[in-house]
Amino acid sequence: MTGAHTGVSRCGASGLLAVWLVVVTGICAAAPPVDLVDLCSRVRPAFCFIAGGSGVIIRPDGLMLTNDHVLEGRRSFDVRIGDGRSFRARVLGRDAFGDLALLRLELPEGETVPHLPLGDSEALVVGADVLAVGNPFGLGVLDQAPTFTTGIVSAVHHAQGNYFECLVTDAAVNPGNSGGPLVNMAGEVVGINGQISTRYGLRSNTGLGFAISARQIALWLPRLETAGGGEVRHGRLVGLDFGDEDDGLGAAIVRDVAEGSPAAAAGFRAGDEIVRLDGVAAANRQRLAGLLGIYPEATRLAVTVRRDGRETSLDAQLAARQRCLVGLELARPRGRDFVPRVEQVQEGSPAADAGLESGDEIIEIRDRRLEFTSRDERRVFDRWLRTSVFVGDIVPLTVRRADDRGGVAEIELRLVGR
Repeated sequence: MTGAHTGVSRCGASGLLAVWLVVVTGICAAAPPVDLVDLCSRVRPAFCFIAGGSGVIIRPDGLMLTNDHVLEGRRSFDVRIGDGRSFRARVLGRDAFGDLALLRLELPEGETVPHLPLGDSEALVVGADVLAVGNPFGLGVLDQAPTFTTGIVSAVHHAQGNYFECLVTDAAVNPGNSGGPLVNMAGEVVGINGQISTRYGLRSNTGLGFAISARQIALWLPRLETAGGGEVRHGRLVGLDFGDEDDGLGAAIVRDVAEGSPAAAAGFRAGDEIVRLDGVAAANRQRLAGLLGIYPEATRLAVTVRRDGRETSLDAQLAARQRCLVGLELARPRGRDFVPRVEQVQEGSPAADAGLESGDEIIEIRDRRLEFTSRDERRVFDRWLRTSVFVGDIVPLTVRRADDRGGVAEIELRLVGR
């Protein structure tokens, strides 16, 4: 403030007025004030009341978005839109994991409905003003109108559970807002509100809401529109295992590649450092996981890796997760001994290919020592082994095995899901 005051004070009266006009004119040109009353009136007609939740129409032919959890397994709905009309809507496609659903209103021939276009969520910055539209606590039933709350973008590219690369806002959203739009000041949909931050078990907003980004929505729309009411799954780089440490140079390090996997077919090698995914920097494994999490299965991506000091581009196709049967049965815990002991190995299974044998004690998984102190902890591990190993997963493990001379050895093995 002192420097600015000193600079201005050197001008005469006319010079001071000129500077003031330039500054004010510049501010007005860069950020014209937004009439929130007008914005709300423009946004309202495209809002949808659906199943106690919210939705938004994004095309004049009746294409509408909501959260998958709003559907609760149903395939058709009576939907009331913000201008008061009601229509039947049918599910076109679902992303159950990513919590997104696409529906179409059944419109009379030649009729159109108000809509809001998808905006560019990548253009958002922290501090940008946003508007959340919804039906919190079913209040829209009382006055037949959605509610509007304003706030700012609190964070971008955030990961919240199964919301990858999502937007965070302090605009108040609550149960019933799910599926409703997060709108920028131009009246464009930049996200779909779906999760809230809660405390003490209370199902109400405690200051932060999380929205699926418009960028992710745009990637899914073509698949959801042609899914025939079914589910589209998320893609992943199948066949890669990453080390525990990033290299500190802005990359995620590939520790191992499964033979015969899509990753191997794409040309990945152990030691590759993944630096960019589809042109976006992947600074570490967490950032890479977030970037991958927004793409549907069968997407082809350019992956830039650093290898032997040089960058190479690989053409990788993402595949959906498929659980694999490990082919392993564990013995029941004995007394207070909760060490996982192999009781039986199925012939020709991934467990057999890894070299596991009956009597082996599993003492380490993915560099984590297993030390169970209760049956509940062991039960969680048993369930993980049955349900959380997928095709292409590489699971390094260490077993303790008795030898023919009465000794005991620790042996490192490598289990590959297939």
